[in-house]
Amino acid sequence: MENKNNTGTLYICATPIGNLQDTSLRLLDTLRTVDIIISEDTRTTKKLLSKFEIRDVRTESYHDNTAEKKSEEIIKDLEKGLSIAIVSESGMPLISDPGFKLVRSCIDRKIKLTVIPGPNAALSALVLSGISVDNFLFIGFLPKTKIKIKKKLEDIKYLPYTIIFYESPNRVLELLKIIGEIFGEREICLARELTKIYEECIRGTADEIIEILNKRYLKNQKIKGEIVLVVSGFKVIKAQEFDEIIIKKELNAYFKKGLTKKEAFSAVMAKYSISRKEIYDISIKLNNFKIN
Repeated sequence: MENKNNTGTLYICATPIGNLQDTSLRLLDTLRTVDIIISEDTRTTKKLLSKFEIRDVRTESYHDNTAEKKSEEIIKDLEKGLSIAIVSESGMPLISDPGFKLVRSCIDRKIKLTVIPGPNAALSALVLSGISVDNFLFIGFLPKTKIKIKKKLEDIKYLPYTIIFYESPNRVLELLKIIGEIFGEREICLARELTKIYEECIRGTADEIIEILNKRYLKNQKIKGEIVLVVSGFKVIKAQEFDEIIIKKELNAYFKKGLTKKEAFSAVMAKYSISRKEIYDISIKLNNFKIN
């Protein structure tokens, strides 16, 4: 990346997601040499610094709700030639954590960026899950309201990719119920406490995992720690498993919902192994179907 003369560098630093022994040598070198460390939670950062006897480094808080104002202050420091590290409470900054606005500002101002790679909860859960890793979609935290959660899940229901969610222990049962309702029987892995002493992966369908958790709750054994849900993708139905009548019904349903021809075709193609031409040929046989 082109760099302005005499500007500092912003280091985007991944930190351990639980086990401090996952701290890389490069991360330690970076934290020891930068002028400022900015983080979502300076208390967590100071524990990491204390563990590795890193002293005399200025730490400052950085949150999304103050990101715009704070980013300008950080940019000014970088333009003065100071080097700055951004860390999240755990894992990679920007991934369901603050930092994106600052990175965009650095790019706009041609200030040098680099990344110190390291731990990430989503990828760690994915490789532990036993669910396909060939293609995956990271969603992170879903919206807060049930209506918005359902809308989001409906939007991605027919995607043939493994899907990764973040969720809190207090909300995970409700999310599993909604996933079961909308996605049906999918292979799921609930991963928690990754890299820590009580690391655990619970595998099964939504209903099976709900049953396991409910049995624990009856024994007052509520699960703790941040949770990653890895959910298998939609399995495309093979062409020989449907006929023209099914496709007609699908198209009619989408048209009644107000979808355009293009949107309806895309939805059907995501669900079945069928070409756009085949859908088109079937669609023109529908009563009152108008060609755009």
